[in-house]
Amino acid sequence: MAHPTCQVGGRFSRCHGAAQYDCQYCGRAFCAEHAYFVEGHEAVCSRKSCATKRDDLAQHLEYRRGVERRNNAGLCGIDGCGPHPGFECSLCRGLFCGDHLTERMYPFRMGMATIDRPVSICAACWDRRKIWRAA
Repeated sequence: MAHPTCQVGGRFSRCHGAAQYDCQYCGRAFCAEHAYFVEGHEAVCSRKSCATKRDDLAQHLEYRRGVERRNNAGLCGIDGCGPHPGFECSLCRGLFCGDHLTERMYPFRMGMATIDRPVSICAACWDRRKIWRAA
């Protein structure tokens, strides 16, 4: 449901533009002046946490393309590492050698609860959790 005015800004600095979109990350309404578009159609507002998620997603997609290129050549997903990747990251599904994956407990949302589950995870995916865990 669209709100009549943009919800970007603080209590005393709220934008008064007409809301046209709902943010795919936070769900708040915002105007065209505060809009970013992912792949031309998915609207993201200019709030810091949402912009950080948008930027992280673009970087992660590029990272995954690099991992896939190296995996297709029979190499570990980490640039400069050698052949024989034998382990898969539980999140990005890239293939890595044993030195570049870590067994960790990773938080997953299950409805309203967060449950830690064991995963094999690359460093890039582990670092992203801080961005996406924040609401």
